[in-house]
Amino acid sequence: MRLRATTIYADAWAAWRADWNMLTAVAGVFVFLPQLAVQLLVPALPDTSALTSTDPNDPIFRAWMAAFSAWVGAYGIWYVVVLAAMVFGQFALVAVYLAGERTTVGNALNVALRLVSRFVLAWTIWTLPLALVSPLLLWLPFLIMPMIALVGARMSLVGPAILAARPIGAVAAIGRSFTLTRGYMLLLAGVLLSILLAQFLAAMPFLALDQWMTTYAPNPIARAIVVAITAGVATLGTIATALVQVAAWRRLSSS
Repeated sequence: MRLRATTIYADAWAAWRADWNMLTAVAGVFVFLPQLAVQLLVPALPDTSALTSTDPNDPIFRAWMAAFSAWVGAYGIWYVVVLAAMVFGQFALVAVYLAGERTTVGNALNVALRLVSRFVLAWTIWTLPLALVSPLLLWLPFLIMPMIALVGARMSLVGPAILAARPIGAVAAIGRSFTLTRGYMLLLAGVLLSILLAQFLAAMPFLALDQWMTTYAPNPIARAIVVAITAGVATLGTIATALVQVAAWRRLSSS
């Protein structure tokens, strides 16, 4: 039986309807709250509107680089913490379904914590080639998102493999994902892109409103509400991605 996008969506939707309370509990702690905190408490990056060039001898660019370096030194660590929490959160969402029979939230978190280092290692291995070619893609920016989706499609089952096929190493998990997704790269890329597109379209009005309020009508309460909505949209996108990975793994690993 050929895997279809509608089948993946249906499986993911059924899992959401059955387990939304567990999923929101995990994602709320490890995805929503870190994003909300960093957006509310960490100052924005230095303004780039005055930049007219990237010439190192340009005094405006040099001033911006100094401000950016100071910002990274003061606040960059918090973005690293948030990224680590989100990576673990998505891995734990997959673990809710693949950590073992009758998994509880506590058991899923425990298994995810023990295996997340392998996931991070695998993630580093397969993103390194993408990072090396990304400067070339700056000349063709319209290819960046499709390239990420295509590579992400082939690697989308790394997390499920580490959890469901344990004990398995990072390199073996990458190989397992490559094997199972052979012939389904475009399908999985389309599904992942649809999640990213829906997330972007849902968040775009609130991001624009946040920028407008910051510039013309600062209001900390209203901004907190808007930021909470955008963080919630990102959290739902993370949950959807995890459910799609679980659905694809179950269908492809059993075929």
